[in-house]
Formats: sequence, structure tokens, C-alpha cells
Amino acid sequence: MSTAPKFREIRAIHDSDTVRVYQAYNPAIAEAAVAANSFRAPHRAGAWSDSRMTWIKPSAVWMAYRCGWTVLKDRNQSRGVAPDPDKERFFE
Repeated sequence: MSTAPKFREIRAIHDSDTVRVYQAYNPAIAEAAVAANSFRAPHRAGAWSDSRMTWIKPSAVWMAYRCGWTVLKDRNQSRGVAPDPDKERFFE
């Protein structure tokens, strides 16, 4: 017996408040965001823009592939981060 997935089913690490996403950035953005535990620092430094499209990767394995797990593919996507955004804002 199979069941069809729900329209808005979350297949990720999540809890009642947050959902984990994976994104790839250049070292300057990733290091500033991790140090500040926020994207506000790289935004203020002009390294990151909240109006630019950012592709969310579906899993840690895809993130590792995109970051060049065994070979450096793209320096601007060489660092992976896994933020836990607020679920309500994520679904906006």
C-alpha cells in the first residue's frame, strides 16, 4: 500500500519551529555568516544580498557534490552552510 506524498511535505531535518536547508557560498560569505550565526554580517559587508536568488540544496549529499566534495568545482560555491530558518518565514 503506497501513500501519495502531501503537497507540502517536508523531507528534511525539522522541528516545530525550523527547517534545515543547505546552501553553498564563497568563503567570505560563509565565514562571516557562521561567525555571526546570521547572514546580517555578510549583508552589511556587501558580500551577500537578500534580493539575489539562492538555490537551496535538497540534502547534505547534494550540498557536498555542489561544493566539490572531492574536487573544487566553483570557488563561489566552495563552502556549505546549513542554516535552520524559521519555518513560517521559510514557507512565505
